[in-house]
Amino acid sequence: MNAQALAEKLNKLGFTPVALSEPSKKEDGMIVITKGVHVQVPLYGDEPNVVLETGKGEFEFYDAHKSIERLVDDLKAALQDEKAMASR
Repeated sequence: MNAQALAEKLNKLGFTPVALSEPSKKEDGMIVITKGVHVQVPLYGDEPNVVLETGKGEFEFYDAHKSIERLVDDLKAALQDEKAMASR
């Protein structure tokens, strides 16, 4: 899967990536949306997933989706959860 192409789709849908890395031969890529939320871009397959950092070294992984609409729903939920954690 191409992280740049996915980042461009997300940008058009209102999610501005702040950094990205393409999948390499050894690891998945990622599209960073905020400090605590990123989209994991798989090395194999075409089902990215949203990841929320919930604490130091702790992460919540949302389901992988082929559908951009479902990925966007997870992204919105993760950003909302991140905001709620920050307000505590």
